[in-house]
Amino acid sequence: MARAQNKVREALTGWDTQDIEDFIERGYPSYWLSFDTETQMRHAELTRDAKKSGADITINTRIETDMDATEITVHTTDHPGLFSQIAGAMAVCGASIVDAKILTLSDGMALDTFWIQDANGEAFNDKGRITKLRKTLEQVISGQLRPSSEIKKRQVVDNKARTAVFKVEPNVIIDNKASRTHTVIEVTARDRQGLLYDITRVLRDLSLQIASARISTFGERAVDVFYVKDVFGLKIDSRTKFVQIKENLTDILNNDG
Repeated sequence: MARAQNKVREALTGWDTQDIEDFIERGYPSYWLSFDTETQMRHAELTRDAKKSGADITINTRIETDMDATEITVHTTDHPGLFSQIAGAMAVCGASIVDAKILTLSDGMALDTFWIQDANGEAFNDKGRITKLRKTLEQVISGQLRPSSEIKKRQVVDNKARTAVFKVEPNVIIDNKASRTHTVIEVTARDRQGLLYDITRVLRDLSLQIASARISTFGERAVDVFYVKDVFGLKIDSRTKFVQIKENLTDILNNDG
């Protein structure tokens, strides 16, 4: 962690020492172990610009050619359900999330990064679509737009386009041994428009806090893993809660939204 921090100090040439230290102090240990120096430099620029402008929501986009995906970084005040809001906004715009890193900084701001593709498995690189996505994210996060109804329309089209030949049996696994500090929830289901939004909406409604996520898609099969805590910031230790989580997630998966 110290090596990562020193690399950032050396890389941020021309910065005031106080600005550098302010940025470094915001990152928890997990942050310094999750990203490379180049990415952390971009985050430093983004957070500094956001602080100077006083913007409630700051969004940065770039094309990740190695993944053939568009990287979306969202900096805003962390709050329950933020992951679900972002996933909903992206589903409205026809974007599929192929990976995500969810982080909260020590100043209470979220720094969430998503890698998205379009329906053809390619990066979002059209200026108009990116502009629409940024606007939709801002509207959904600020509460001006609720994505549910629009996603429902897209799911109808999606289900007609994907025939019943693609059958993936839904499965929910809840593990309290895989992590020392979090309960791990693994969800397997048929990939579809708005799937991640539906899953995260259920977790939000159950008052679970998503600390990090790993999003994977294998053809028609999605395998999403979430590290969560309860409303008190603790691992889930109630058998009743385990059953409730599994039942609610299974219901939304079987109903295809």
